[in-house]
Amino acid sequence: MKTLTQTTNPAVIPTPINPGVIVMGLLIIGVLIAAFSGKKVPLLSNLRFDLIVLIVLGMAMCTSGGIGRVAALNAWGHPLAIVGYVLGAAILLAAGAVFLNVKLPFIANDQQALLLVAGLLGAKVINSVIHSLLTRG
Repeated sequence: MKTLTQTTNPAVIPTPINPGVIVMGLLIIGVLIAAFSGKKVPLLSNLRFDLIVLIVLGMAMCTSGGIGRVAALNAWGHPLAIVGYVLGAAILLAAGAVFLNVKLPFIANDQQALLLVAGLLGAKVINSVIHSLLTRG
C-alpha cells in the first residue's frame, strides 16, 4: 500500500490559505461592505450582481485551495471533501433560487441570500483548513 508521501509530491499540493485566497477573501469582504453599506458603488449597487461576484470569487478560492488540494491528494472520498461538495451545492442552490425567483423557506430576499452565500463560503474555507490540517503527510 502506498502512503501519501509515496504517491504525491508535496511541492504540488496547494495550501488552503495562500496569497491568492487571502486577496479573494479581502475582495469578498469588500463586496459585502459595499453591498450592505448602502453607498452607491459602481457595479456593486445591485445585490444580484454582488451575489454573482461572490460566486465567482468563491469558485476561484475553491479551485486554488479547496478542490485543487483534494485532487492533488486524490482524496475525493474523504469525509471533509464531501462536506465541501455539500457546502458548494448549498451555495449554488441558494444563488440559483435567487436568480430563478424560487422562494426558499430560509431566504426572504436577495440580501439574506447574499449573507447566506457569504456564510457558506466562510464555512467552506474553514472546512478546507481543517481538511488540510488532518491530511498533512
